[in-house]
Amino acid sequence: MTDQPTPERVTAERAEPERDLPDVLGEYVPRSAVALTDAQRWPTQTVAGERALRAVREHPHAPEWVHECGDRLDAGDLAALADLAADYASRGDRGPRARAGFEPAAPPAQPDQPEWVGALVRRVHASVPRYRRIARLHGLDPAALGPLADVAPIGRAELAGGAAGGLADLVPVDVELDRLIEGSSSGSTGSALVIALHPRSVAGDLMLLRHLLRGVGVEWRPEPGRLALASVVAQDAAFTYASTMSAFGHAPMARVNLDPGGWRRPGDREAFLAATDPQVITTSPWPLLELADLDADLHPLAVVSGAAALTPAARARVRDRWGVPVLDLYGLRETGPLAVSTDGGPHVLVPRRIHVEILDPAGTPVADGVRGEIVVTVDDNPYLPLLRYRTGDVAALVHTPAGPALAGLEGREPVRLRRGDGAWSDCINATQLLQAHGLLGWRLHQLAGGDLTLAALGGDPAAARLSLERLLDQPVTVTPVATSAGLGAGKPRRYTSDLPGGA
Repeated sequence: MTDQPTPERVTAERAEPERDLPDVLGEYVPRSAVALTDAQRWPTQTVAGERALRAVREHPHAPEWVHECGDRLDAGDLAALADLAADYASRGDRGPRARAGFEPAAPPAQPDQPEWVGALVRRVHASVPRYRRIARLHGLDPAALGPLADVAPIGRAELAGGAAGGLADLVPVDVELDRLIEGSSSGSTGSALVIALHPRSVAGDLMLLRHLLRGVGVEWRPEPGRLALASVVAQDAAFTYASTMSAFGHAPMARVNLDPGGWRRPGDREAFLAATDPQVITTSPWPLLELADLDADLHPLAVVSGAAALTPAARARVRDRWGVPVLDLYGLRETGPLAVSTDGGPHVLVPRRIHVEILDPAGTPVADGVRGEIVVTVDDNPYLPLLRYRTGDVAALVHTPAGPALAGLEGREPVRLRRGDGAWSDCINATQLLQAHGLLGWRLHQLAGGDLTLAALGGDPAAARLSLERLLDQPVTVTPVATSAGLGAGKPRRYTSDLPGGA
């Protein structure tokens, strides 16, 4: 490492590609906002780590990096993360391997709250502005509190701000803010959120990922000359950067955008990915399908998909392409990872300080196996402890051989479809049909008159149309699309409705 690390190195020899970005997307212009030096981004950087970082940043086929990002981990963080990794390792290879169905004598999936939840309720009411006001208003003694059921759920509106409060209303008053970093949630079904994060909490997800991979037989260790991890997106404008993971031997990683406009020359995208050959790929279903179709010689150890539902056909496509485990990881930016499916079965709750409830629209817990809204309590991020946070996602909590799991998970889509006779059909019924016909992805919309339009990627759209018409007794118009872009920008919702009561 040099004695005087330089901020934001730009390689002048290579011409920047022309990007026709709107003014409102100025933050995606390469290095438009420089704030930290490399020494500040990676306080514990090693000579080998810096060398690996430079090799990725300055690779002849690299994209035009538009951002700089480091993990900000100090020596204390690395020690704590090493302890966390050791704790996960002590669990052996007992990673989640959920299978569909119930055990004959399954214990309740919604157990009594663990001890740490009661302690969190008391701490939050003593230190978080929103809950301190509630305690004062009702004359409550925070030290005497405990039952989670007495706490009213909150949701995205409380984080988004305005009359509902905002992020600052949920950050404890007794935490030092000098380590705070900002994350963001895309807002694909609402306004975007800015999330307060701690570097150690973010890096903890990496330790969890290693544990989950070990559970499917993958021993993930850094390998010289390869990216340890590639985070892959496919969108018109995106933050892209090269970085190193201090808690993973300072191994290199990168966030790359498959959109051709983010690369300097034709062929650079495939050449860069093949040359850096990422060990683990994290992405979402649509970029994953694009990546699987690229003419790039990749040899991943595993693929991790998130942000949207991974269909069985998409999972099979990836397994056929690379023959490696595919993890479907469910979580939100504000909550962190919550559950994982390794085989297309229910999503098993991950071993973090999370407590999951399933509530009906009135906020009442439902019985095991009954679908409702996923509501989570999380004590993993010192800047954002969450009590009964409504995710907006729907599932049933069931018991599997691997532990409590979310079955029938539909992300942010509590949509009903109206049948021809006026009765309602849960969108999960359509999901099962469309998956059975091999669709890689879809967007199903019901018009105010009851007719439906289906944009279908892959599979057998004609057969899917017939099945939907039999299910709903409503006319269905199908539009086959060749790529995921035909389903909409960003993370398109799979179901939408113009009908009152449909969404």
